[in-house]
Amino acid sequence: MSPACRLVSAAGLLPALVLPAASADWPTWGRDATRNAVSPEAGAPHDFRFPVPAADGRPATVGHGVAWAAELGSRTIGTPAVANGLVWIGTNTRPPADESIPSSAWDAGVLRCFREKDGAFVWSRRSPRLTAGYPQDLWGGALGSAPLVEGDRLWYVTNRCEVVCLDVAPLRAGKGEPRDVWTLDMRAKLGVYPHIPVMQGGGGAAVAGLGDRLYVVTHNGVDEGVFNIPAPDAPSLVCLEKATGRVVWTDKSPGKNIMRCQLSSPAVVTVGGRSQVVVGQGDGWLRGFDPNTGRVLWACDLNLKGAEFNFGGLDSKNYVVATPVVYAGRVYIATGQDPEAGSGDGGLYCVDPTKTGDVSRELADGPKKGRPNPNSAVVWYTPKAVPDSAPRIEVGKKKKLDLLRESRDFYFGRTIAGVVAHDGLVYAADFSGFVFCFDAATGRCHWVDDLKVSVWGQPLWADGKVYFGNDNAEVVVYAHGRERRRLATIESPYGIRAGLVFANGTLYVPTESTLYAIRGGK
Repeated sequence: MSPACRLVSAAGLLPALVLPAASADWPTWGRDATRNAVSPEAGAPHDFRFPVPAADGRPATVGHGVAWAAELGSRTIGTPAVANGLVWIGTNTRPPADESIPSSAWDAGVLRCFREKDGAFVWSRRSPRLTAGYPQDLWGGALGSAPLVEGDRLWYVTNRCEVVCLDVAPLRAGKGEPRDVWTLDMRAKLGVYPHIPVMQGGGGAAVAGLGDRLYVVTHNGVDEGVFNIPAPDAPSLVCLEKATGRVVWTDKSPGKNIMRCQLSSPAVVTVGGRSQVVVGQGDGWLRGFDPNTGRVLWACDLNLKGAEFNFGGLDSKNYVVATPVVYAGRVYIATGQDPEAGSGDGGLYCVDPTKTGDVSRELADGPKKGRPNPNSAVVWYTPKAVPDSAPRIEVGKKKKLDLLRESRDFYFGRTIAGVVAHDGLVYAADFSGFVFCFDAATGRCHWVDDLKVSVWGQPLWADGKVYFGNDNAEVVVYAHGRERRRLATIESPYGIRAGLVFANGTLYVPTESTLYAIRGGK
């Protein structure tokens, strides 16, 4: 065990948890390595109510359909993993009532485990803050890396930039605590300098697995001055042996071209019998890697050659925070900046991963100039200007405005949330709170809605419905389809910055400080 980590278990072991892996488990971010958060189950509810305490003169609301609620820390940004009767989620520690206790004595990122059946607390693992502080770690920051669970093994990345492998068999069997199998400190062993944005609230990249290998984004980035890259030659992507943590290969793309941070989780796509690891990176490029050797198979610049980077400004050059999603042999990826930048011009791309080499829209043709790339793998993308084919949606009571064309200066905005795709449709949200439904094959916009508040987490598709959590403490549910139909807007007691999960008949809603399990209803 890493000397910096502390373990906490429930008082007394729970009954044995020896359960077969259910087909409807949700063992990693996006359910599997495609990262496409689509549930195969029926029965996802949308008529539930959270219990909301009285506040600001409003009476308390009694909950409906809530099977259980589990207390988390004060900040939660990562999605839960549900596997083998257990629910795992990253969070932080709540400040103690005694304010005289120094933060160094209690502040930590925490991996928590609850029993799927009833939400009983089972176990947790603390990772105290790095003494280096911001931007390598954040006071009060959450452990944002969603774990990967396969059988008796669990892997995740701590707030200390460590990759950890746990043997959870003793916990499943009710015979003891998980055992640390191995830990890789990426700062000490690989020279990584992680950058965790303040408003992001914690590192967010989840690991991906393929066969006996593990693929990890290192979070390598800029220093506190945000212009200098302390470790340009340190890897941004690393491949490890699942069993031992041995480093198989590393890749340092994008090196000195990192704009700020790297929080996008890797995805795995298999096309034509060939698997590849796909990662959105800190220079605004999407790259596909050979999973065995680390060779870059293709690379796609998601910015035009003349684009300028101005963090938080109105310029159009961005990096990638959202996670790529694989659907029907295509990769869907959105650009953006971390939450501190706010809203601005972004882009959503559909990329064909079967080509090789530079597959960008443009090739460089002089300083800050580009020309069309005949080898481009970009199937479609959202332009800066709203296309004529996009729907006209009038909003406003006194003065009618075209929602897309007159309410802001760009079409699809910066985002940190991945998409979800099903049945020929792609659902996406930008950081401004605009929700879109696109045709997966052509990029045509079927409908758009304005939630009027930022969306952080990936949407969930389940049982013909699409779920979005937002920063205004709401779950917004739409009917799947080419026509916009909002089914419900459900008030939550706390903001929602992580994606929802539907596993084994239960809808999990991870709010900032409580994990809710919803069952029943319609």
